[in-house]
Amino acid sequence: MADSVKVFIDKSLALIQANSINRDKIDWQMLKKDVYDKADGADDYAAVAAIFPYIFEHIDDHHGVLKYKDKSYYWKSNEPYLNKVVINAIKRYDTLVVKLLDKHTGYILLPGNNDFSGKNINKEAQAIRRAIAAVNTRQIRGWVLDLRLNTGGSMFQMLAGLSELIGEGKIGSFVNQHGEEDGEWILKGGNIYLDQQQVSTLPSTGLQKNELIPLAVLISGRTASSGEVVAISTIGRKRSILIGENTAGYTTANEGFKINSLAGLNLAVDYDADRNGKIYKKYISPDVLINGEDNFEDINLDMKVNQALKWLKKQQ
Repeated sequence: MADSVKVFIDKSLALIQANSINRDKIDWQMLKKDVYDKADGADDYAAVAAIFPYIFEHIDDHHGVLKYKDKSYYWKSNEPYLNKVVINAIKRYDTLVVKLLDKHTGYILLPGNNDFSGKNINKEAQAIRRAIAAVNTRQIRGWVLDLRLNTGGSMFQMLAGLSELIGEGKIGSFVNQHGEEDGEWILKGGNIYLDQQQVSTLPSTGLQKNELIPLAVLISGRTASSGEVVAISTIGRKRSILIGENTAGYTTANEGFKINSLAGLNLAVDYDADRNGKIYKKYISPDVLINGEDNFEDINLDMKVNQALKWLKKQQ
């Protein structure tokens, strides 16, 4: 093993041991020995990068990623997702859609975003707000929030943009491996806070507040990461329901760590929890389970949307 490779492995394992959400459950001496054995003869970073899926599997982190140059190395732990309608729709419907399903029902299709650095929080939150405001009237008696195509990104603009619907106060939190809170998600004055730190800086909208309006949330096996955070933020909210499939199971907060100029780690460091303190270590299960029967081409034939409309009608 080349000296540079050993340095790479040692720094990576030190970062993982210090920060992984499951660090207290790992036999680090044994893991280090296994990694050294697998890296025997490796003479460059590319060779050792291929070992990282094994490391992520060993620490039970399927949300973790090694980024090396232009490649990502991670552990594929989940069963294959077979809903082709959702998979294909993710490629086609990658922008926000807000419209009326009828004069009493609003519909929001909220896909994921690529703002992993958080540079566009205010801009994207404002775009969500403006789109909602454009159709929001006092005639609307319920909303469908469609997260089926939301594969993640930055959670903050999603929550700030939806603040008028979700409502104020604590809407969830991060918790550490011991179940202790490590940052509350709070909506206040239309802005998102992490504990007392204000993350978005948006002016008051003056929009009609809909904190108690019925909200039907659609989820799929591709609803992941920050998409799951948005779903969790509605759990425990009055007059809300989750409809669809079990989510993808990326219900952890990730943090980035630099290894060197060419490589870095994203590690799961916290779990997600709802406003009532329930921790989600695997995935989110819907209140009404419907596998498949999606139709993004003709929303009137979409079984999950139709179930949402039936529920919303009962709330009026």
